[in-house]
Amino acid sequence: MYDVIIIGAGPAGTTAGYLLGRAGFSVLLLDRKNFPRKKACAGGITPKAMALFPFDISGLVRGTCREVKIIRPGDASFIVKAKTPLCYITKRMDLDAYALGKAVQAGCRFKKIDRIIRLNQDAHGVSLTLSCDDKTDVVRAGYLIGADGANSMIRRLISAQRSCIIKLPALEADVPVKNAGLHPMTFDFSREIKGYYWIFPRKTHVNIGIFSARPNGTMNRALLKNYAMDRLKTDTLTDVKGYPIATSCGRTHLGTGRVLLTGDAAGLAEPLLGEGIYSALQSGVLSARAIEHAVGQKASTPSDALGWYRQALGDLKLDLRLYRCCASILYKFPKWSLAVGSCNILHNCFSRGYSKGKTLHEMLMPF
Repeated sequence: MYDVIIIGAGPAGTTAGYLLGRAGFSVLLLDRKNFPRKKACAGGITPKAMALFPFDISGLVRGTCREVKIIRPGDASFIVKAKTPLCYITKRMDLDAYALGKAVQAGCRFKKIDRIIRLNQDAHGVSLTLSCDDKTDVVRAGYLIGADGANSMIRRLISAQRSCIIKLPALEADVPVKNAGLHPMTFDFSREIKGYYWIFPRKTHVNIGIFSARPNGTMNRALLKNYAMDRLKTDTLTDVKGYPIATSCGRTHLGTGRVLLTGDAAGLAEPLLGEGIYSALQSGVLSARAIEHAVGQKASTPSDALGWYRQALGDLKLDLRLYRCCASILYKFPKWSLAVGSCNILHNCFSRGYSKGKTLHEMLMPF
C-alpha cells in the first residue's frame, strides 16, 4: 500500500509527487504515456508559474519575451513591455520529461498504465483497479491526487458534477519560417471569433494557435492555414494538435473524501487567455501540503486533507473569479476593452506586476 497515488504526470502531478517524495511519502505516479511524450501546449511559462516550480528549470528555457504585441479589432496594435521577462519559452515535451525525472529522483515510483477501470474509497484509503499490458491490477493508497487533465477519468469516477467544468477548445501548429526569433510574441484579437490567435517565437519556427472562449468555438486546420498565410506568408503547418482547456463556470469541484483534484482535472485553468500551468503547479503544491498536513495531524476524517486544500486554494479561486469577469467583458466588448487596454499607463502597470510574478488580485489591489 502506498501513501499516495497520483494520476497524471504533468506539472500538477509531478510537482505534488516531487514534494511528497521529498517529505518521505511513498508515492505511485501513473500515466497513460511513456516519457518523453508529445504534449499539446504552446510552452509559455509565466513568471508567477516559474516561481512555483520546486526545482530549477532554467536549463529548459529556450527563450524569453519582454515584449508582447496585442492586435486589436481593426488591426490596430500596441506593445506591452517590461524590463524583466513576461514569458519564458520552453518545449513542453522536455519540461514534462524533466519534471517526471525529478519526481522519480525524489522517491516516486512511475508506472505506465492503459486505463483506469474502477475507483473505490473506504475509511482507510483508496483502491484503483487498473489495466496494464492487458492485465488487471489493483493498487491502494491512503490518498489519491487526480492530475489527469481536462478529460479527467478520476473526476468522472468520483461522480463530480460535470456541469461545473467548461472545456474551451484550442488548436495549435508549428510554422517553419526564417528568422523565427524576430517575430514578437503576439495575441491577436482582430479575427471574427470570441477568442484570439497567438504567435509564439521559437528558434527555427513559430508556434501559432487559436483559443476559443466558447466551448463550441469553431476551429480547424483551414483557419490556421489562412492565418499563417496572412501573418507569416506561408501556409506550411507541422505538428497540428487540438486540445481542451478546462475551466469552470463558478464552482470548483476539488475532490471527494480522500481524492483531491488538481489543475485541469479540477477546472482550474483561467478563461481569459486559457493559461493553466500556474494553477496546475499551485494546486499540485497545495494538494501535497494538504496531505502532509492531514497525515501530520493524524486526521480524524478522510476529508480533513480536502478541507485544508479547499481553504488553501482561496486566493487561486479569487483569481479565477476575476479572470471570469475579465473574460466576460473582453469577449463581449473586445473593441472597447482593448482600446482601454492600449492605454500606456494601464498596461505598463499590469506588465510590471505580471513580470514580477504577481497574481491578478495582487495587481488589482491598488485599484
